[in-house]
Amino acid sequence: GNIGSEVVKELLSDAPDVSIKAAVHSSQNVKKVKSDARVKVIQIDYNEPETIREALNGVDKLFLLTPDVPNAADLASNVVTQAKKAGIKQIVKQSVMGADLEADVGTMRLHRQVEEIIEQSEIPYTFLRPNEFMQNLLNFHSPSIKENNAFYIPLEDAKVSLVDVRDIAAVAVKSLIDEDKHKNKTYLITGPEALSYHQVAEILSNATGRKINYVNISDEEARAAMKEIGMSDWLINTVSELSDYFRKGKASEISSAVEEVTGNKPITFSQFANDYVYAFR
Repeated sequence: GNIGSEVVKELLSDAPDVSIKAAVHSSQNVKKVKSDARVKVIQIDYNEPETIREALNGVDKLFLLTPDVPNAADLASNVVTQAKKAGIKQIVKQSVMGADLEADVGTMRLHRQVEEIIEQSEIPYTFLRPNEFMQNLLNFHSPSIKENNAFYIPLEDAKVSLVDVRDIAAVAVKSLIDEDKHKNKTYLITGPEALSYHQVAEILSNATGRKINYVNISDEEARAAMKEIGMSDWLINTVSELSDYFRKGKASEISSAVEEVTGNKPITFSQFANDYVYAFR
C-alpha cells in the first residue's frame, strides 16, 4: 500500500544490513514492492494463521498495517498472537490521528483497540498516528483534477495538517532501526502546516500551471458518490464521520514528530505537489 511500499524503499536506502519480508494480501500487489535481492515478498491472509506464521518466521521486528474493516481488531489479534509466539522484539503499528476508544470516528476506535491488543501482548511497540495523507489527493482525486480541473470534498473551510506518506515511512524506519529510543512511544505525525482545501487547490494550480478548484460538496453528495463506486456502508459511514471530524477543526493540529524523529523537516504540500505534478496533469 501507500505506506508499506515507502517503508520498504526507506529501509533499502537507510538500513543496508537489514533483510526485509514484504507481506502482501494479493499477488497483484507484488509489483508495488521495489524489486531488490534483500526483499522477499510473501503472501499473507490475516484470517489464516499459517500464512501469518510463515510471514513472521525468522523476523525480529514487525511493521503492522491493519485494513479499515469492521473486524480489524480481530485480524490484528491474529497477527499479534503469532508475533508473540514468534518472539517478535518490536511492533511498529500504523495507527491514526485521534485513536481513542471514545472517539466519534469508527476507525479511530478500532485503531485504539488494536493498540491495546499490542500493549497487552507486552511486545515493545511504537505507535504512529498520522493525519490525512497528501497522497489521498493522488489516489482519489487526481482523475477529476485531470479531467475537470476540480476535486470534490465535503470539508467546507476546514484546515488539515496533511502529511506526506514518505514522512510517515521515515518515522517508521527510524523507529524500527533504533527500537530502544522509540520503545513504547506514540507519535502524532502531521505535515508542517494546516491548510484549507481552498489553499490546497491554489498550490496545485501553481504546480500544474492551470486553475484547479476545490468544490465543497454536501455530506449527502459525498455519500452518494461513495455508494456509486461500491464502497461498503460501514466504510461510507466511517469516511463521513471522519469528514465531520475535519469540519470541526480537529485535524488542524501540527506536530514536530517528523523532525524530532528523523532530523528532517516534514515535506510541505508545495513540495508534494511539485514531486507528483505529473499525476495531476
